Amino acid sequence: MSRVAILMCVYKNDSVAYLQKALESLYAQSYKKSDIYVQCDGAVPAELEHYLQSELEAKRLCYLGKREENRGLAASLNELLEITLAKGYEFFMRMDADDISEKDRLARQMVYMDSHPEVDICGGYIEEFDTQSRHKQIIKYPHAHYEILEGMMRRNSMAHVSVLFRARFFKKAGLYDASKKNEDYELWIRGLKSGCRFANLGRVLVHVRTSEAFFERRRDFARAYEVMLLKFDATRAFDFGLLGYLYAVAHFMLFMAPAWLKRALYKNLRS
Repeated sequence: MSRVAILMCVYKNDSVAYLQKALESLYAQSYKKSDIYVQCDGAVPAELEHYLQSELEAKRLCYLGKREENRGLAASLNELLEITLAKGYEFFMRMDADDISEKDRLARQMVYMDSHPEVDICGGYIEEFDTQSRHKQIIKYPHAHYEILEGMMRRNSMAHVSVLFRARFFKKAGLYDASKKNEDYELWIRGLKSGCRFANLGRVLVHVRTSEAFFERRRDFARAYEVMLLKFDATRAFDFGLLGYLYAVAHFMLFMAPAWLKRALYKNLRS
């Protein structure tokens, strides 16, 4: 069995309780040949740092990176990738510090990758659960490569928190662009342009926390404008035509909508 590097980034606003549940879901994975690499994206509260340090000393974490400066998710993931690629890992799993992975997540992804050697990146469905209202919703994604490519016209066809990469994905497409706010969508477009093969499993792999703050954070002009430009780029690269540009503008308007309206639209459009 191949060893997998699990990549997680932590920053000052992460909850120790949520992080503990996230890590416990990784410790409980049925696929045991994995190592957890954590990067602190800037200074974190003492309680959070002490917890992570204790996990490192207990050898439940393979690596804990610390620095005072906040550089963003993409830069932090690149730091971890540079370390783990140099160590010769062939597979890299993404995980957020407040989400919960299904116990068989990694095992199912590794089985799929072993039986589909042409695939460079594999994701799956997620279940969003609202920490305030307790509402739950399964977000489904297209399965086959061509469906994922076509789906990029309408929305992001891969859940970043669910993906498992092969090392060759980064050899083809490069690392994350740390200048982008939408680092995952930009990487998918670049990967598709570079000939990477994509796939999604038709089952929930990760449980993702949402709240009113989750939707309000997305009301960001710079982020929304960047997504629109990325969709314009994808439309040109993949010949989506006029419809691609219309979706890009509609997506910008959705990003800038009030949180209550965005929540209602997400429930109907993302299932």
